Amino acid sequence: MSKRRFFKRIRQALRCAVQGYRYGGNSTVRISYPAYGEILAGKRILVTGGSSGIGLAIGKKFVECGADVVITGRNSDKLQAAVNEIGKDHCFPMTWDISRTAEIGKKLDECESLLGGEISALVNNAGVAPSKFWGNVDEEEWDRIYSTNLKGMFFLTQTLAKRWKGQISPDEYRKIVNISSQGGFVGATYPYRMVKWDVRGLTEGLGKTLVKDRIIVNGIAPGVVKTSMQQFSLQQGENFYTDQNPIERVILPEEIAELALFLLSDAGNAIVGQTIVCDGGYTLK
Repeated sequence: MSKRRFFKRIRQALRCAVQGYRYGGNSTVRISYPAYGEILAGKRILVTGGSSGIGLAIGKKFVECGADVVITGRNSDKLQAAVNEIGKDHCFPMTWDISRTAEIGKKLDECESLLGGEISALVNNAGVAPSKFWGNVDEEEWDRIYSTNLKGMFFLTQTLAKRWKGQISPDEYRKIVNISSQGGFVGATYPYRMVKWDVRGLTEGLGKTLVKDRIIVNGIAPGVVKTSMQQFSLQQGENFYTDQNPIERVILPEEIAELALFLLSDAGNAIVGQTIVCDGGYTLK
């Protein structure tokens, strides 16, 4: 072994030791992603909450695979930055607070105008993080969480499904993917986790109800993901360690995007009403 390689390994070992001491452990990530080509070619997809984190990763993946995508959010600057990252030719920003249910019809019209045609699929990803927990939850926190994470999602889905009904050809499906959480599979004592149970139940119910109209509904339940909602994961930089699941690392937004891609593609047409858990084994504990 050369001296240069030897000292490089020493530096890496020291860096890992420091990271382990500072954060309780050290974990790296090595993931391979399949090459799907343009599996979503011709699809026009609406992704709510697409300016960062999971929504951004999903929007980017969909565009890479041939789709035209509208991403929504409340902050127009963040949306524009996301579009610049994804690519302006096939990704379009829309400032939209989905909790304002009276605007849904108008916003869907705008979305179809941007996409140049009828929406093919919807990813319900928009959501706000919890700030208060059991024992300190007040009505304001309850309404803040439920208005976006459930009410807005519900009425957007209902409105779009009504538009689709009777308009879908016998050789295609329209798709909906709801982003839930590992919190929808464990005990819930505060609004954020309670909502995720609701989303999981709604996904199953709509899966049964809408499939006869050629609308396929499924969900994804992420675990602890490396996003701004998990600030510690960003502060750790390239150390992906967490003690919150058996694989001892955070999940990447790109891993959630892979699942969303499969479910929205025609490869996932036999999966109906399911919420697929991607949590590193957390819910098995």
